[in-house]
Amino acid sequence: VRIEPMNPMPNINFLEWDGLTRIVFIRKNKTLAAIFKTKSVQELLTKNYKIFCSLTKLWFRRTFDIKTKIDEIFTECNFNDCRARQMSNDDLLKLLERFNSNGIHFSS
Repeated sequence: VRIEPMNPMPNINFLEWDGLTRIVFIRKNKTLAAIFKTKSVQELLTKNYKIFCSLTKLWFRRTFDIKTKIDEIFTECNFNDCRARQMSNDDLLKLLERFNSNGIHFSS
């Protein structure tokens, strides 16, 4: 197997990329929806969302539900039934961009 860096390098935060890939590849045979429905992942994303809101001076709603936000992101990207082992780098980049555009980040 020959591993080569992407040229040109994608314009992303590599700490967030690392956080996303660690979560996605916890269990490579599980669907993404099942991985992101675990309590530990949802707690982590909620904590990171609260930090993001405080840094950007957004108002954190107490009625905010991370489950519905994750479901919305997966349905608009059509990644509900995807498995990590079947995703390409472009799919992972698209998923990271969707999460970031919705204010959900993978590094605090």
